[in-house]
Amino acid sequence: MDRKVVIIAASAILGAVAIAGGGIYYSPYITLNNMRNATENQNVDALVKEIDFPELRVSIKENVKAQVFKQMAGASTGNEGGKLASPRMTPELVEKMVSPMVDKLITPEGLDQLIHDKVPGAKIDLANLDRDIAKSDIKMGYESFDRFVVNITDKVDRSKNVSLILKRDGLAWKLSGIDISKLVEI
Repeated sequence: MDRKVVIIAASAILGAVAIAGGGIYYSPYITLNNMRNATENQNVDALVKEIDFPELRVSIKENVKAQVFKQMAGASTGNEGGKLASPRMTPELVEKMVSPMVDKLITPEGLDQLIHDKVPGAKIDLANLDRDIAKSDIKMGYESFDRFVVNITDKVDRSKNVSLILKRDGLAWKLSGIDISKLVEI
């Protein structure tokens, strides 16, 4: 009788550990699903819970500044691709231009304005989200124990891709970075 109790207890413990381990492993996928549902339903409050705004702001600032510098390098070599950047812009000027814009937009209030199409020229087309996802190749996975990356690549123009970076926040995950360096042309 004692042996049966020990076997049942051990099985229950192993089952609980397996369920907990699976929950921990799949938690970034759950976060992504929560973000998608919140976006489709235009539920800003639910979406805000899935985002680490301070880290996301830093990530986007760095991406936009890198893109501006890339455009500046193209303009200085005679490439006319740079629409915004000029060779006379200094890193300090770029910082002064980019930081306030990102600080204003990457907030819960800014996110609400973006989702509800209140920012001219920055429409997020939620009505066609499923179609846009179908037009992309999506690969996701762990880069490390506390970093999960979703790579989204346009099926037609393979040079256009964006990466969403999720970082562990305790047992949960939060969107903490976006690599838009190959998506945005300034």
